[in-house]
Amino acid sequence: MTLGRLAARFLPRRWLFQVSDALAAIGYRCFSGFRTRSKTNITAVFGETMSALAIEEMARQSLRNILRSCAEVAIALEASDSELRGLVPLVGTEHLDAALAKGSGVLVLSAHLGNFFLVGSRLAIEGYPVSVLINPPRDSRLAKLLERYRLQIRLKAIQSRPRREALRTLQNSLRQNNITVVISDEFRRARGVEAAFFGRTVIARRGPATVALRTGAAIVPACMVRQRDGSLKLVIEPELELDRSGKGSAQIRENVARITRWVEEIVRAHPDQWNWMNIRSWAMHDVSPTEVHDPLRQAM
Repeated sequence: MTLGRLAARFLPRRWLFQVSDALAAIGYRCFSGFRTRSKTNITAVFGETMSALAIEEMARQSLRNILRSCAEVAIALEASDSELRGLVPLVGTEHLDAALAKGSGVLVLSAHLGNFFLVGSRLAIEGYPVSVLINPPRDSRLAKLLERYRLQIRLKAIQSRPRREALRTLQNSLRQNNITVVISDEFRRARGVEAAFFGRTVIARRGPATVALRTGAAIVPACMVRQRDGSLKLVIEPELELDRSGKGSAQIRENVARITRWVEEIVRAHPDQWNWMNIRSWAMHDVSPTEVHDPLRQAM
């Protein structure tokens, strides 16, 4: 990241993006795991309508987007609030303001799409009381380094471990009518809830739905989407309507399904900007929904 900051400080931005694109091209050849899993997942979703060449190109673009996002974080570290505001226009704040007006806090639901790193930062420079729920690295030195960088891009973090403390911190923040950004679009063979995704079945995380129901918080979807010219725009959507009519596992499954449908919609709209590594495995038909008692276990 230090090298990235130096590059952002002294290189024209178009050169910085040319470097990140070149690294993405090299990485695509070298990272066989990324290449194989991404192509496998894209094929599972679009294989009947896309050629092998188009699937390959989408996987390449996915990695290119990730590397460009890292370059943009380096740029953000060197930018003033006014510069970052100019670089990333924001639309849909009325939806966020309407949700905050209810007084129970807001979970901003996002995905590993576009530049998800800067969603919280862009909201923070508008004066919103925002934090992001993060899964900290095991290495304490790396965790401290990342925390320092997060603060430099105006980002406060709620760490998901220890889980009991994290849940208490998150609930207290929402009770103060604050905003927490939650990125919840990783599907793996783990404890969670079965949900439909592109006509197949994944194990989805139930954390956002559980926390929203427990605290009364609104869920407002938002993504920082890359435009045709490579620039970014943070798009805030209307509050996601949840089923709050009852209690129990059926209600959780219904709300997880609604969240997963939103993820599918945003991925379908921008498939080359999503990290296709997020599907660790598709659920088998003999896997039944597993209810867990720790809502933060599936939140990150």
